[in-house]
Amino acid sequence: MFPSIDLGIIELPLYGMMFLIGFAVACVIIHRLAPKCGVGKDDAFFAAIYGAIGLVIGAKLLYLITKLPSIFGHFSTYVQWFKNDYIGALNYAIGGMVFYGGLIGFCFGVWRYCAHFKVRIFDIADLYTPFLPFAHAFGRVGCFCAGCCYGIEYHGHFAVKFPFNEISPELSEVERFPVQLFEAFLNMICFGVLLFIMMKNIKKKPEERKLKQGQLMGIYLTYYLIARTFLELLRGDSVRGKIGFLSTSQIISILLIPVAIYFLLARKRKVIFLHENIITPNSNTEE
Repeated sequence: MFPSIDLGIIELPLYGMMFLIGFAVACVIIHRLAPKCGVGKDDAFFAAIYGAIGLVIGAKLLYLITKLPSIFGHFSTYVQWFKNDYIGALNYAIGGMVFYGGLIGFCFGVWRYCAHFKVRIFDIADLYTPFLPFAHAFGRVGCFCAGCCYGIEYHGHFAVKFPFNEISPELSEVERFPVQLFEAFLNMICFGVLLFIMMKNIKKKPEERKLKQGQLMGIYLTYYLIARTFLELLRGDSVRGKIGFLSTSQIISILLIPVAIYFLLARKRKVIFLHENIITPNSNTEE
């Protein structure tokens, strides 16, 4: 467990740093790929910034929602805590982030940019989709460093034991399954597959392409909804809350199934990146 880097003047939390590294690398690659997909470099960059703002808001908001039952269940105690230590109370309420909230917030932020600046939403969505699991993988490595989102008790191969942590004292009691690293590994596989599919279609002539607009997102959602549902069985933390025997993330995964199906079934949509602005090797268009 390595939650932060102490620079003397300031401590940098590795969770946030790892995600920012992943996000920055993704933005650099997207910036280079954008012209090949008929997307302006400025649009590719600024839509990502809008998305990042939405991501933080959405991830924090959903985390707060998972905390509301506990806050309202002990409301008078929480109010007293807020009066005595408002920073600690706020950190309890919005100190964490929930991935699904971040994903929904990111999509909303990108949609808002595209709607305001009249940018084709599917071009941006198809370009971004492979890099969602890429940035997410870096974030999960950050989770491992911070000791959050930890796994169930496990004593087999690759088991890890975290050092004592005052915030999560139960974390160090037993060896645990490194679910954060396992999810990062699955996300990188997903990234590789999606990028391969996208690049393979970009290289084809428009009339030879079979992949439709939005289908990359459908593939990603289908893959991740299934993976996340089973990954929840390997999670040992209960901070996100449950309804019955299902965790919050499992419930959201089930609710997002119709969305995944909608993107997969794209018979009436055009093929991916089909318009005249695509820059090909034979094009005289300047960047």
